[in-house]
Amino acid sequence: MDGGERPAYGDFAEPQAAAGARVVEICAAALTGLDRNIARRLHYFKMPNGPFVVGREGVARDGDRRIYFNVNAPVGPFGSMAERTLINPAFSFPVPDGVADDVAAALGNAGLAAWLALSWRARLRPGETVLILGATGVSGLIAVTAAKQLGAGRVIAAGRNREALARAKRLGADATVELAPATDLAAAYRDAAGGAVDVVVDFVFGAPGEAALEVLALHGRFLHIGSMAGQSMTLRGGPIRRTCADVLGFAYYHPPIEVQAQAYAELCRLAVAGEIEIDIETRPLAEIAAAWDARAAGNRRRQVLIP
Repeated sequence: MDGGERPAYGDFAEPQAAAGARVVEICAAALTGLDRNIARRLHYFKMPNGPFVVGREGVARDGDRRIYFNVNAPVGPFGSMAERTLINPAFSFPVPDGVADDVAAALGNAGLAAWLALSWRARLRPGETVLILGATGVSGLIAVTAAKQLGAGRVIAAGRNREALARAKRLGADATVELAPATDLAAAYRDAAGGAVDVVVDFVFGAPGEAALEVLALHGRFLHIGSMAGQSMTLRGGPIRRTCADVLGFAYYHPPIEVQAQAYAELCRLAVAGEIEIDIETRPLAEIAAAWDARAAGNRRRQVLIP
């Protein structure tokens, strides 16, 4: 890819080991919104000028070990959607035995963004109330399970897709809120929570996030992760001062690598046990263009590419 709108399958230069970096054999790579934004040069992670390989995360063979490597690992212009790539192994950790390659790849970005937002950034305490904005997406649905596993007393799932909201309820959400136009969202959140909210996990931003700030409890925490509903929102000073709230940015690759590894192992354990559900569509690497177009066509499954 050269920064255009759609990647193409084809030949690329072979990666060569270098100081501090080594070549690994790709097992699976999940296509994420992060990959899309980086590929389109819309993200603060930048690829080198000229052609490059799409994908910043994946599951690979490093010698006799199977590893997951995060967004900091690839050495440009090489990426994860290839047969082989070049990574800095300091940004990798083992994949537990018994987890299929496609599941292991799909759990990386989506799972860590959900689990570490609650456990590491928000420092969720047992019994607290959690509101998940964008709970109908891949990460949002995992966040419902994560909140319950981490001891939340009440979990409210908010999103636009009614079918996915019903699924969130089945996965453990105590109540749901449909993010419909002309809805008094602050009142809807408060009714669903039975009062104030201790932690907001926000995958959407925009108007739904603005309303969530109004219902934070004393010392509440608002975690901004994604911007599906807008790239900006109005931050009113009154509610933040009134509740002594923390407004926190979060990306899963900031915690120490050993913290990421522990969270990832727990996510894998829960997936194998059937306690985390993630919809996956696995495709051969040659179908990268079809995987790229799937989301625009309304396909909500996580696209995973296998060399």
